[in-house]
Amino acid sequence: MKIEIRYKFILMTVFGMLSLFAVMGLTSSCNTSEESARQKEKVTIGVASLLSAPLVIAQEQGFFADEGLEVTFKLYPFGKMALEAVFAGEAAIATVANTPIVFYSFNREDFVIFATLAHSYDDCKIIGRKDRGVGRPNDLKGKKIGIIAKTSSHFFAHIYLTEHEIDPSTVELVNLVPKDLTDALKEGRVDAVSAFEPYAYMAMKALPGKAVKMPGSDLFKETLNLAAMKSYAEEHPETLKKVLKAVTRSIRYIKQNKKESQAIMTGWTGIEETQLASIWENFVYALSLDHSLLTVLEDEARWVMDNGFTDKKKIPNYLNFIYLDAMKAVEPKAVSIIHRDNP
Repeated sequence: MKIEIRYKFILMTVFGMLSLFAVMGLTSSCNTSEESARQKEKVTIGVASLLSAPLVIAQEQGFFADEGLEVTFKLYPFGKMALEAVFAGEAAIATVANTPIVFYSFNREDFVIFATLAHSYDDCKIIGRKDRGVGRPNDLKGKKIGIIAKTSSHFFAHIYLTEHEIDPSTVELVNLVPKDLTDALKEGRVDAVSAFEPYAYMAMKALPGKAVKMPGSDLFKETLNLAAMKSYAEEHPETLKKVLKAVTRSIRYIKQNKKESQAIMTGWTGIEETQLASIWENFVYALSLDHSLLTVLEDEARWVMDNGFTDKKKIPNYLNFIYLDAMKAVEPKAVSIIHRDNP
């Protein structure tokens, strides 16, 4: 299997065969192996976020291979880039949170969500600098907050300010790329950051004794979804089912083997094992296509329109962005979205 990632990962390679076999036996064995490899369907998945654990573990435990898939991972710093990789044809499937889906839904209708992989109310966090007078939510007034625009980081900052009745005009949002969040906070270019994991952890680690994690919020449910081009879903329905079957086994493995799962993800993310264990329970790994997903997408769409991030005046019909067949075949009880044709 191929795993193309730029961060830490567990790479295993099986080498050759012993030369003790007869030439005919060796040739036969090689032909069988090559035939088996040819029979596996190749699928590239754009992976982002700690919430992608079920995919990573499905790969590590051979669950994809058991379904006849040869999966290649391409790792991206955040889901928006993974979704863009699908648009560009660099990946067949992407893991992506709600916010990038909403932004792109105003401009294109050629992609679909075919499952929600996980959700969390505590993936996004506000990390502030105590020496900049940031210790409580109200301290954010008049401060610079680093965000990753058009991602969950951006929308969470909005939710947080709204929840604590902070006028957005009193705060300066500074758009950053993920790898710069930590440096911007450490160098004082911003007073706080709105970050998802593992960037929140990295920000805390970079400023020992100076960084503070602000109180969380129960108002933002971040989902990590599996998305693909609509044409791919229609042309490869069995492939999507195989992916979901492997993920179903992976989620069962996670529930039954928590420490082993954490060890795998420690190697992948670089987060220290004790730190990962402390936030592990904040993530809920479960396949679904829940009706609440539509509500979340619509809420974010209103925010996009209200803030002038689009010139569109109508919320997209998110039922048109949902592909139900794969989940209905694999986990029908986890589907509560009912697709009705427009009158």
